[in-house]
Amino acid sequence: MEKLIITVAPNGGLPTKDHNPGVPVTPEEIIEQGVACCEAGASVLHFHARDKDQKGCFDYEFTKKVLEGLRKRCDIIVQPTSGGWVDKEIRIQAADLKPDMMSLNVGSINFRGRVYINSPPDVDYLAEKMLQYGVKPEIECYDFSHVEAGIDLIDRGLIEKPALFNFVLGIKNTISYSPKHLINMIDMVPPGNLWNVIGIGRHQLNTQTLAIVLGGNCRVGLEDNLYYSHRVLATNPQLVERAVRLAKELQREVATPAEARKILGIKNS
Repeated sequence: MEKLIITVAPNGGLPTKDHNPGVPVTPEEIIEQGVACCEAGASVLHFHARDKDQKGCFDYEFTKKVLEGLRKRCDIIVQPTSGGWVDKEIRIQAADLKPDMMSLNVGSINFRGRVYINSPPDVDYLAEKMLQYGVKPEIECYDFSHVEAGIDLIDRGLIEKPALFNFVLGIKNTISYSPKHLINMIDMVPPGNLWNVIGIGRHQLNTQTLAIVLGGNCRVGLEDNLYYSHRVLATNPQLVERAVRLAKELQREVATPAEARKILGIKNS
């Protein structure tokens, strides 16, 4: 069994400090928490840029500052988002910074009262740009059909193996969390590729435990879950530390960033 790759998603595009004071919203805060989470055992950091009102955005300079700041201080794999409700050219502009990875949404969903559209031509465009700049995509799967869409991108040469499928379980109007759903999605992944799982809210603890046991990888962090336990707010390092502790108890080794790069086949550094 490969070593466990732990991703931390410290902020997302929606949670603010009103929801949890530990949510980082400036480049400096993301860098500091990224370093702390790397020291705690995370190998990948997925983040969203924020504007002055703490709203998610695609500020190029914000992303550049985070990327450069983290590379100076630690070797964590940096993964900015390419997901949002703006034009595809804006969503992918940070690819020319050559981050290690970027998220890649491969299908449309009904999300928070509106349709989050990811048309096939737009998905191809984003995948082509990532391929051009040597950026490793993370295939975001909110439904079984998104796994099929990811497989199609691999078959057409737009995503190189080993591809990383990221299963997102528990968002309203998308696939709900259940062990059976997760196992069915795992079974769809072609041999030679990798998978990661996200559990939203209270499901985060369950999904990371299943990932450890089943040989996959997991994501933790305040983007997906603001709480450590019932009504107890979490911090990002705490959530990483718990995942490491669970892995130790379940006798699964945790990958360092260098080991994760090798497992994922990451080219940029």
